[in-house]
Formats: sequence, structure tokens, C-alpha cells
Amino acid sequence: MQFYNRGVKAHLLAAQHLIDDDHFVFTNFCGVGPIDLVRLNIHTGTTELFDVKTDNDTHHRKRERSELQIKLGVKLIYVNLYKRTIRVEGTVEELRT
Repeated sequence: MQFYNRGVKAHLLAAQHLIDDDHFVFTNFCGVGPIDLVRLNIHTGTTELFDVKTDNDTHHRKRERSELQIKLGVKLIYVNLYKRTIRVEGTVEELRT
């Protein structure tokens, strides 16, 4: 799979993983910038900001956040397309289908 297709697929799978009955998920359709996904809680109005990264097939490689991402409180999401896992805030889960 080409590198740009992997990024798009990881982005969509992360959005699908974050969405549920209590949250809306908004996406950055340009694909440029420090934030890929915004998650909004319907009841409380709290927001979470995420940057999606594809994870390597064989091992996890932690990436550094930019200064702006640190200032905004952006969380990194790692999606492994081959193992079908997602890593958010250090916890690894199976991707929902």
C-alpha cells in the first residue's frame, strides 16, 4: 500500500474508533496542520484534539509533538493497519470494525 493511502486509511479508522453516541468527530479535510481530528462531547462540550500517525508493522516508533501541538494539548493516535490496533495515550486496543 502506498504511503499516502496508508495515511488516509489510518485517519478514517481513527475517526471511526473515536465516534460514539456521546461524541461528534470533526476532521481536517485539508490534511495540513497540527490537528487531524477534533472530538466533541455532546453533553459536556469538552473537546479533545488528535493527530493521527500510522504505526510501523513490526514495532512502535514514538513521534514527538511540535511546540504548537504541545501548547494546544494535542494527543497522538497511532494506527497499525497490519495488526489492526490503535494506540491512544499509551493504551493499545483492537480496532472496531
